[in-house]
Formats: sequence, C-alpha cells, structure tokens
Amino acid sequence: MSRAVCDGCGRPQSVCLCSHLKHYTLPFNLVIWQDPDEAKHPLSTAPLLERSIAGCQRLIGDTLEYPDLFGSAPRDKVALLYPADDQSDAAKGSCPEIVLVLDGTWRKVRRLTLINPWLLDLPRVSLHPDKPSEYLRSSDVEAGVSTLEAVLMLADQQAPGRGYLEGIGVLARMAELQDRARKK
Repeated sequence: MSRAVCDGCGRPQSVCLCSHLKHYTLPFNLVIWQDPDEAKHPLSTAPLLERSIAGCQRLIGDTLEYPDLFGSAPRDKVALLYPADDQSDAAKGSCPEIVLVLDGTWRKVRRLTLINPWLLDLPRVSLHPDKPSEYLRSSDVEAGVSTLEAVLMLADQQAPGRGYLEGIGVLARMAELQDRARKK
C-alpha cells in the first residue's frame, strides 16, 4: 500500500513541506533538465522548484535537442546556469530571458554535457556562493549547491530584494524531517 502524497508539494503527507515552500515569479523563465536517475531520487529539489516557480518547465531525459527545451526561442535569449570556466563570466549585467539548469549530481550533470555537447555552446551564467549549501546530500564540489539554491541565488542576483533566498528555508525543513526519521 502506497503512502498518501500531498497535492501541494508532491511529498508524502508525513513529510509535507508546503508550510515552508515559497512561490515566486522569477526575473527569467526557468527550464529544468533533470537526469532520469535524479528524477527517481526522493530528495531531489527540482520537483519542489517546479512547484514553487510560476511557469517553470521540467523535462527528464538523457538526450534532448535545443527545440525540445526552448522551441524556437533565439539562442541569444537563453543561458545555461553552469560553473564558469575561462570562456564564461559570472552572472552580470542583463539577465537572459530563459535560464536552463541541469539537475543531478555533478557526475550526472557532467555526463549530460558529454552526451549533449551543444549545451556547452550556450551562453552561461554562473554563481559564486558565499556560504555552504543548506542541502542534505553531499557534493564533491566545494561551492556546490542544490538546484533549488542555485536558481534562487541567480534570481536574487538578477533582482535583489524580492525575497528569493527565503525559499531556501524549505531545505532546512527537509533536513529536519530527515533527521527525525533517522532518529526513529
């Protein structure tokens, strides 16, 4: 017999996060490309992000093409939220109209870029977090943050003072519920 699931947050009712889930309209349109294995993980933040962001689109798959994600949107209107390298700059200046975020572990995200090399040809926006992640799962990347944190940090950089970072509080609640479950 399966557990009852909350319609608001999509989590089992015993660990409902609705009271901590904030709802936003971002200064950009958000597209989440989720690794298929990550989509099965019960602590994935992408479903929470999808439920809290107006107009958010989430696709799950190993290989997708530009039109699958963005239709006929011009490439100069799209940016990939991805760590900076020598050829990309941190998020500065005008915000792209559409932001693509890849959701999965760093290993899985790297795999998505290897089997879909066109992704790294997109313009990029990057973050430089000033504090460690609030997220439960570990990361091999020192400045690694969850998908939810990354998107809300970018929104806060692009439109400061709108309370986007308050949405990260849902992760503290998730950690609290996980801690309770471990102690039982």
